Formats: sequence, C-alpha cells, structure tokens
Amino acid sequence: VVLVDTATLTVGRSIKMRGKNPEHAVWSPDGKWLYVSAEEADSVDIVDVAKGQVIKSVKVGDRPRGIGFLPDGTRAYVAAENADTVNVFDVGKHEIIARIKAGSRSNGVTVHPDGKRVYVSSGGKGTVQVIDTETKAITEEIPVGRRPWNMALTPDGKKLYVACGRSNAVAVIDTQTNKKVAEIPVGTLPWGVAIR
Repeated sequence: VVLVDTATLTVGRSIKMRGKNPEHAVWSPDGKWLYVSAEEADSVDIVDVAKGQVIKSVKVGDRPRGIGFLPDGTRAYVAAENADTVNVFDVGKHEIIARIKAGSRSNGVTVHPDGKRVYVSSGGKGTVQVIDTETKAITEEIPVGRRPWNMALTPDGKKLYVACGRSNAVAVIDTQTNKKVAEIPVGTLPWGVAIR
C-alpha cells in the first residue's frame, strides 16, 4: 500500500502487505489504523499508520473485499465475498466479535453517517442488504441490479449510489424508504462510486 503526501503529491511511504493482491485500504476515522483486504487471501491486514507496518492479520474468510468503519471508530465491517459473510471487528482489540451471514458474493460495504446501519452489496443476489448495527441482523434486502459492487452515500445519508457492474448502471437507493428510486446508465462494468 502506497501512502501519498497530498501536499507535495509524492509517495510518503510504501508499506508491504502480507495478503496477496491488496484491493481495499480503508482508514479508521481517527487515522490511526488502515484496514486492508487482499482479494487473493483470506485475511485482513491491519496497519499501524504511525509505525508504518502491518501489526496483525486476521482471518475473515475467502476473498475479503469491502471495509467500513462506524463513525466513532469502535467497529469495522469487512465483507468476505466467497464466504458470504460480513465480519464485525472490535477495532480496539482488532478482533472479530461477530460474523453475519450475508448474501451471495458479499462485496461492497458502506456505513451510514448515523452509525445505525451498514449497507452490504450482494453480487450473487443483485441486492443491497441493510445491517442493524445494534442487533447485527439484516433488516432489509433491496433489489438494485446485476452484480452490485461498491457504493457511496451522500453526506446527509439520504441517498446510496450503487455501482451495478453487469447492469452497466448505478442504482440510487432512498435510504429512508429502502427503495431503489433511479438507475443511471454509466457504461461498461462500473466498479465503484465516489461522492464529492
């Protein structure tokens, strides 16, 4: 994983991962930790940013993908695509405290700003699942399109945009009703969404 100094646009540090083919690298809200999932592995590498090194690797299931932190940084959610699960981490201990059975090919993870909901895309089912962070239960399943991958929420948390790779579109979910309200054609195989 390469850390770039945004002031100088130069490489500040390059950190060797243990997992093969690292794909997602997500900062904890306080910037102390970097959780990295490796597409061709079964673990998440946890980087101590101050030390600039991996301090722990935690097995989560085959093909870990999306990662999301609660706004207060106490929990992290990691999808394992081939295991069809979402792993819940205690960030203070860097340990898994729960495994949630999710949809087929669990992939993208996005956390609502209120910290009460986590959204997980199910590539095999063509849905987005809503996890209640208190009960750790899936409370809703929203059809969105073929092969949903990564997602992003608007800053107010009212809309969720989902890249649906095999639909060549981005689905828009109203998070208050948990319904798909629009589908935007974007071209071949969209993988992710960023909201500015």
